[in-house]
Amino acid sequence: MSDQPREYPPEFYARLLFYAEADLWNAEQSLQQTSGFWHIPCFAARESAEKTLKAFLEAAGKSAPTLHGLSKLLQDCMAVDKEFGRFQLHVKRLARYQTDARYPDEAKEYDFTAEEATEAVRLARELFDTVRDKIERRKRDGLL
Repeated sequence: MSDQPREYPPEFYARLLFYAEADLWNAEQSLQQTSGFWHIPCFAARESAEKTLKAFLEAAGKSAPTLHGLSKLLQDCMAVDKEFGRFQLHVKRLARYQTDARYPDEAKEYDFTAEEATEAVRLARELFDTVRDKIERRKRDGLL
């Protein structure tokens, strides 16, 4: 992302992707700058994945549900495009961060690591790049 202000898109799917990219940027930046707070990039990566999946659904003409569960969102995406099946492990890994990286309610110890945070950000980046490319293809094909 550059330092120049970004234009806020009018289409809902594009706004979701805009926010997903911002979450991903936040995850990448916090991964580079953190000093032991590994839950932060994990949570931001998970948030990016949720908005990314919702952006795809909206771009495909489906209403993105208001729920936050990555598994259900992925199932909805797979109903539109079977290629999303390759992201099942991504979603399984990232889903944990919805609560674990946000609330210490049940955690007796801090078990987030630099490796885990790096992997979470990588998974979210791969999902985001794939969806962005799919949406760009839909635009080129006149479907958006």
